[in-house]
Amino acid sequence: MIQRLLNLVKLACALMTRGNWKLIRHSRNQLTDFIFCRSGLNRKSPANALYYWYDLLKGPEMLIWRLETFGFLFIPEAGPETRKRLNRNL
Repeated sequence: MIQRLLNLVKLACALMTRGNWKLIRHSRNQLTDFIFCRSGLNRKSPANALYYWYDLLKGPEMLIWRLETFGFLFIPEAGPETRKRLNRNL
């Protein structure tokens, strides 16, 4: 239980330092659907979504990778020019 809380803190730190806030503000509904598992193939009831996130917090690497894949987090190597180029079409 404590490890999952520490992993949640790691996730929050990654979001604060590498978060793509322009995309997060632009696609807020998509992010909430992702968090509550209400869209696509990952559709779950609220109880199952809670267990799903609890299970994902065993290790934050997978969750961070998913957020990087969807563009909500920048990769660690991304510089300011890369970040501007990625958000140019928003």
